[in-house]
Amino acid sequence: MRTIAKYSAVAAAAVAVLAATAAPATAQTTQSITVLDRGHVDVFGLAYENGVLDLHVHAEETASEYAPNEVLLKANNEAKTTVPAGYGFLGAAGSNVWILPDTEVEGLLFAGYGAEEIIPGDFVDDSLQITVHDAEGRGDVALYTVDDFGAANVLFDSNDGAGTWEATAGSHGHMNWGFSKSGLYKLTVEAEGVDAATGQAVSTGEVDYWFWVEA
Repeated sequence: MRTIAKYSAVAAAAVAVLAATAAPATAQTTQSITVLDRGHVDVFGLAYENGVLDLHVHAEETASEYAPNEVLLKANNEAKTTVPAGYGFLGAAGSNVWILPDTEVEGLLFAGYGAEEIIPGDFVDDSLQITVHDAEGRGDVALYTVDDFGAANVLFDSNDGAGTWEATAGSHGHMNWGFSKSGLYKLTVEAEGVDAATGQAVSTGEVDYWFWVEA
């Protein structure tokens, strides 16, 4: 985990909005930074058009799409809880952690990924790979799912380096997002696949997402 040495202009403007408002569902500055802090959001929205693979943020409830650098994704204080036993990748059992869960909870972001805009047949095996390369911030970050028996499948742990999982054409999924401390975080993300018609690898390139975890 690397600590952010300097806020980008995008993140700093968004943080100023948070300091000046009572955390509405969305808020905008003159720089068009939108704060999303609740409701169903495809954080890693995928689209492919004219040979260009795209990552965007899709807010389901308003049917709005944003470039990742237009949005600050906020974990409200209601996300604060404690690490359960057996989830050591989140920290010591009983320590504080902020979790955006993989089930919809009133007042929190219901955050996931969506490949509904990917047409079956566009990619080899209808498969794309989403990779979180890095996370910078005050604490650690983990993205994970939980099976029916309560066992965690860790998709990304900032203490272990990059994490990759598959998103098939037309698919949609949610995961748990864990943050060990409050503050500002930057996640660097990339999506990749192989065009079925050309056999060429295509990529979004590395894209930065900003999160604010409320104290």
